[in-house]
Amino acid sequence: MVNKLLTRRRIRYNIFHRPPPGSSPGTVIEPIDPTPTRLALMAYDQEKLEARNLDEVPGLADLVKKHKVSWISVIGLGNIPLLQKLCQELGIHRLTVEDIINQYQRPKVEYFDTYSFITVHIPRLDARNESEHVSIIIGQGFVVSFQNSPIDYMESIRNRIQKKVGQIRHKGCDYLCYAIIDAVIDLYFPIAEFFAHKLELAEEEIVHALKPAAILEIYDIGSRLNYFHRILWSHKELLTQLIRDPESPITEEVTVYMRDCFDHTIQILDFLENQKDSSKTLISLHLSLQTHHSNEVMKFLTIITATFIPMTFITGLYGMNFNRESRWNMPELDWFYGYPFALGLMALSAGSLLLYFYRRRWFALSVATRRDLENGQRGPDEKA
Repeated sequence: MVNKLLTRRRIRYNIFHRPPPGSSPGTVIEPIDPTPTRLALMAYDQEKLEARNLDEVPGLADLVKKHKVSWISVIGLGNIPLLQKLCQELGIHRLTVEDIINQYQRPKVEYFDTYSFITVHIPRLDARNESEHVSIIIGQGFVVSFQNSPIDYMESIRNRIQKKVGQIRHKGCDYLCYAIIDAVIDLYFPIAEFFAHKLELAEEEIVHALKPAAILEIYDIGSRLNYFHRILWSHKELLTQLIRDPESPITEEVTVYMRDCFDHTIQILDFLENQKDSSKTLISLHLSLQTHHSNEVMKFLTIITATFIPMTFITGLYGMNFNRESRWNMPELDWFYGYPFALGLMALSAGSLLLYFYRRRWFALSVATRRDLENGQRGPDEKA
């Protein structure tokens, strides 16, 4: 619970970590937990490939013009002056620089005269309701990607470029932009699978053990599902804009691949929507089973109470101290079989009530309900 509270505070701090009110547009502030900045260049065409780290940015604009596609990967946003020089060298607007460095941005697309600015979110399982903000700038002959995390999420794309896997070396900057976005969207598949597995485990705990902690875990999963569903929905709007907008930097040839990425997004959205419904259903099931369990306990207590009521009556009746000299005042007290008669009368009353409850299926209902629940967890082959 303490970790969740700290994470929520961190998220609020990320959202409101902004320049002071009234600041000049384009004012940047140092991001939270900045990572040292590393610049990597991959410039390539169908035949040639140049891959190296960059120590300086002057002359970068002339360098990118020498190649068909130049991909500048920025990992770490700790060196703000270097980032500002890089963006200035490539003609990036100061408002774009602000959106890149000020970390919390929704997934979006913005068009400028010489480039387009795209923001996507990489999901993270190690933090509750938090994602990694990745910015992409696509211009004439170059693509620049920015991320603060030291994790290289684009390693698979670098391998494809180096080993000439697929069509990426034959395509332009728009295909590289598609490859980055597609790699981000694909990261949501293991997230969805992880939550599906967690819900399956929670369902088993509810049905078989009815653990109170299960409902808290399901609530936590549901809240995270809502967050990722909301972020992924913004990605769907982003892809729609890239596919349909006339100002989009994506060419008609690459639009076909972008539509496939859009289909993946819809597929994950539908799956997350189903998981959200499942989490709500499991919470309702947990509450219903708890209510059913309480009803079973009350039913058992009612049976015990109802069974002992006539026995208590008989005991109280024969415990009254009346004058025994009168023939009307409990003559069976002097009867030789009076005590066995009283015990038999108690047993007969209790047995009659128990038989009545049994015929009303008060006993059989609990057993049948549990058997049905257990059989519901097995497949048709297992039942046979």
